[in-house]
Amino acid sequence: MTFGLSINTQRPDALTISETLIQWFKERQIDFLVEKNAAKILGEKRRCSLETLGKESDILLSLGGDGTLLRLAHYANSKPILGINLGRLGFLAEFTVEEMYPAIERILKKNYTLETRTQLEATVSVGKKKKVLRALNDVIIERGSYPRIPTITLRIDNHLVSDYRADGLIVSTSTGSTAYSMSAGGPIIVPKSRVFVITPICPHMLTVRPIVVSEEKQIELSVETPDEGFVLNCDGSQQLKLSTQARVRICKSDIGISIIANEKRNYYDVLRQKFLWGKEYL
Repeated sequence: MTFGLSINTQRPDALTISETLIQWFKERQIDFLVEKNAAKILGEKRRCSLETLGKESDILLSLGGDGTLLRLAHYANSKPILGINLGRLGFLAEFTVEEMYPAIERILKKNYTLETRTQLEATVSVGKKKKVLRALNDVIIERGSYPRIPTITLRIDNHLVSDYRADGLIVSTSTGSTAYSMSAGGPIIVPKSRVFVITPICPHMLTVRPIVVSEEKQIELSVETPDEGFVLNCDGSQQLKLSTQARVRICKSDIGISIIANEKRNYYDVLRQKFLWGKEYL
């Protein structure tokens, strides 16, 4: 069994913990690979690109926060991901540093539980050209440098829903409902719910509200403006500039993301812990 390590190199604690983990692997003769940027800093020879890491590893290990795990997920090829949270909220990276070694030992014994999370697939069409992007959290059209409020058209299953005058529009999975969508006023959706959430960003319309639709729906977004400064943003790491003729079609991806679950916690515990629900404020 080969472990593939993706490490947030901007966090000194992540590098320190990774150095100790690598030594732990070596002492037990456990095969591992390290993403090349972190490996260079750590002086580790077993290095490769993220793309190769996803192909040649059996288990992927993310040391950082949710952003580190999201970046790794794009190269995972459905391989199980163990997320170690060194960030702040940690909705995706479910394990603490103290829980890391016991979790790895259970993995070595093949005694672990997987959760499969839905991804979004965004297809951008301009004439006969197509580009496909995937996102675990969300797909966002945002106005970028455009100085005025744009009009974004939303269609579901070829039916017109609305022309939104807003700074942008977010389409998120249930996994991503606690990310940008929540910040923009969208609802919290329990992961593995078979729905997508469509949330406008700063709408210039009093009656606009987020909408929840089945993940089997086909969603189409377009921007009606002569400007070419609009950006399609997938999980905050994949960006694509949109032309005025572009149509973005969003649907459920056939490729899911497998995350190793922390059986000691459930989602409602996480909500109470992260958002301090039930706590008295001074």
